[in-house]
Amino acid sequence: MLVGPIKHDLGITDVQFGIFNGFVFTITYAVMGLGIGALADSRSRRWLIFCGVAVWSLATAACGFAKVFWQLLVARIGVGAGEAALGPCASSILADLFPRERLTFAFAVYNLGSMIGAGMAYIVGGQIVEMVSRSPHFTLPLVGAVRSWQAVFFIIGVPGALLSLIVFTFPEPVRRGVRNVQVLRRSGMATYRELGKFIRSHGRFFLFHYLGFGFAMVVLVGGGAWYAPHLARTFHWGAADVGLGIGLAVGLGSITGSLLSSAAVDALFKRGYRDAQLRWFVFCLLAATPIGIAAMTAHNVWVFLILLYFLLLAMAALPSLAMAALNIVTPNELRGTGIALFALLTGTLGAGAGPVVIAAVSDYIFKDEKAIGLAMAIVIAVCLPLAALFLALGLGPMRKAVQEAEQWANTIEPGAH
Repeated sequence: MLVGPIKHDLGITDVQFGIFNGFVFTITYAVMGLGIGALADSRSRRWLIFCGVAVWSLATAACGFAKVFWQLLVARIGVGAGEAALGPCASSILADLFPRERLTFAFAVYNLGSMIGAGMAYIVGGQIVEMVSRSPHFTLPLVGAVRSWQAVFFIIGVPGALLSLIVFTFPEPVRRGVRNVQVLRRSGMATYRELGKFIRSHGRFFLFHYLGFGFAMVVLVGGGAWYAPHLARTFHWGAADVGLGIGLAVGLGSITGSLLSSAAVDALFKRGYRDAQLRWFVFCLLAATPIGIAAMTAHNVWVFLILLYFLLLAMAALPSLAMAALNIVTPNELRGTGIALFALLTGTLGAGAGPVVIAAVSDYIFKDEKAIGLAMAIVIAVCLPLAALFLALGLGPMRKAVQEAEQWANTIEPGAH
């Protein structure tokens, strides 16, 4: 919803916005995640989460100080660096707290935070944008006069630094599923060497997992960057209406889809389907392809919003399914680094390239910023069938990897009770 005013004030293009919003953030997130992932396998995960939330919240507020494009990039790098702490640490904690047959739903509940946040970002964010945009400048305590879009970053960024303290309301859990105690006591490159050995021993599973979820992420994350601009450019809705419409479609579709899919996957896993996470999502992707194409080419705004709801209903469980599959297969002492490597590889392909690829198709093929919907339809038509194919090829390798993991799934770290 801030694409328009940011482009106007900083004089940037859609592709530059895609680089700022997706590529720069994702590269930083992935690279920083490598170091933090290694720490998550041997250090306090609560403290790492606290530091990460505080950093990304303050960096979000720092976006409001940007006067030129490079300053906005630097602040966005700070957001990516802070957010890199959450995935490896949170997924490792959840894998210690829940049995494998309930882990996917646990991840779905955890991911409700980002899904509710995404919906509220549109709904509440739309109201904030509408409120501050009534004047070209806005005066904030201690900060002074800023542009209206800059004020939004201050308003939503500063409270997060205080909310980071919530992480200390629960204890650090005992590490379960430890295969190699020696690795648990290390950190850094030694951990990644062990992870490399483990990945090579299950190469086909990791290859098809990364490719399948990576191509799906191009659509899920890339599309998320352009739904609001598409609604504003094609149907000429204002910020508040865009926020409410996209927020309800994204929020309700994501929450419902993630919970239903994750519950279904856990039920399949209990029935003996050791490839349940991949198997279920293959069918979701095949269903999402025609729905997504129809949504992005719809000429009626209500048809677009309804179909967007069903698109996210089918795809929203992606993070839960991807993380659950990895954590079920991977030993405890390698889970933080495993999630960090997944973020690096699939994040670069999906979240990093998605917004830029969609913008590039619109700018360079159609040469019209109002063609962003057609660009998303093309990306959906290419990426989702490829994602389904790769995940289907990974079903057998996942069954084999899970069977091996069951041998050490209940072991705990020495000295723990």
